[in-house]
Amino acid sequence: MPRLATPSRPLLGGVLFLALLLALAGINPWGQGHEGVWNAPREGGMALFALGALVGVLLGTRGRSPSLGWGVFLPLLASAGFLLAGAASTLLSPQPVWSWTGYPSVGDGLRFWALGVAFAWAVFLALETGVLSPRGLFGALLLALSLHALAVFPQVWDWRLDYTQTQGQTYVRCFDPERADCYENPNATASGVHRGQMPIGLTSHRGHAAGALALLGLFAAGLYLQNPRPGLLLLFGLGAQALWFTQTRGGWLALWGTLALLALWFAWKCPKRLRSALALFLVGALSYGLYLVPGQMGVQEPRRFPEFGASFAEADAYSSGRLELWRKALAALPLRPWLGWGFDGYARAYPHAVDWNGEDRRLVPVALSLPVRLVQGEDRLLYLEDPTGLRLLAPSPYAKAHNLLLDLFLSVGVLGGAAYLLWLGVALWQASWAKLPFALAVAGYLLYGLTWYDSVHVTPLALLALGALVTREEIWRGV
Repeated sequence: MPRLATPSRPLLGGVLFLALLLALAGINPWGQGHEGVWNAPREGGMALFALGALVGVLLGTRGRSPSLGWGVFLPLLASAGFLLAGAASTLLSPQPVWSWTGYPSVGDGLRFWALGVAFAWAVFLALETGVLSPRGLFGALLLALSLHALAVFPQVWDWRLDYTQTQGQTYVRCFDPERADCYENPNATASGVHRGQMPIGLTSHRGHAAGALALLGLFAAGLYLQNPRPGLLLLFGLGAQALWFTQTRGGWLALWGTLALLALWFAWKCPKRLRSALALFLVGALSYGLYLVPGQMGVQEPRRFPEFGASFAEADAYSSGRLELWRKALAALPLRPWLGWGFDGYARAYPHAVDWNGEDRRLVPVALSLPVRLVQGEDRLLYLEDPTGLRLLAPSPYAKAHNLLLDLFLSVGVLGGAAYLLWLGVALWQASWAKLPFALAVAGYLLYGLTWYDSVHVTPLALLALGALVTREEIWRGV
């Protein structure tokens, strides 16, 4: 029997490149709902990438094994501790099925995190073994930035363009098989995305689109700062322009806040590099001016900087209700401090943090009589029950605390949260000038997380950066 031919390194590299692109910017136009259209392609790309990297290692690419020194061992141990804590919190969660699957439009349950940790270390293995070159990695990131940015612009003019098989159609729900009793929501697409969440680009929500654009923009900015080429500056400007149109302050903060901190560091430690950083801000100012143009044409109402100081008197309104979410999150933390409530912990913890019969009684449905008590229903549901035995769903306005740290500690507790932060910290400690794009992406991820949360759309970019940060320095020489 003839010996089977083993795949060549270029073939494996091509598979990894396509898998990476799918993981960062994939979309399935024929899918159903958030999971099928936006989540499944990303998870499929991550799985294919991890499998390809494993194949590369097994084939003994370049005849050497990856380096596993202390710089790798501690992050590996921390990521394993995070997963173990996540598994324990899922098993002990009052709603374990939800903890496994994650929230439908976000896809961040234990299933995703197990795949995400594998993806991060697959990036490390692919780079260490030479299956994927640094140039190939950067090429996939820059192409993903282009695709995300170009997908946003058409939605500025028509929010119903969502790149699915039902593109342009609005949401219609029928209550009978004959479709005679139907209700149309003109402010939602047939794919299930509300008008207020547009533009979404290649994600299920404009907040996720902003996070992806911000982190990809930071990759491009880091490459430009290392090698100031006009093409990189142009591509950065394309991403910055699209980011403005998402009208998401968290994404704006992630990109420009990270670059502002870096510029201050340049001014203090390395003034000769400040000129390149200022070029990025000049592009940002020009792109913001172009962002205002559709507002003058009546196409889109822009979010202007002066509004940022206009509503500080109503801090919760200014924060889009986040202050109230954070208060409830802080109240829930002591209830299950060590292992949390399982992934998507805020949605599990919120009803237990509400004082239904006291200061929060306004939240109780009017059909119920006080006092009410909380009752565990099916895995995904919690009910309020009044003295007559009437049960109604406990209202939970948000599934997330909109803060990475609060969501993290509510989900996996102090043990899992500390392990995850240790992983990030040790990886950042190994940052260098050669790894600048990845350090910027992780810093942007943390700033984005001040008002947002992990998702299958944004988090893989941070995990990719974590995998690249712990690779050997010589891999990046001459790139």
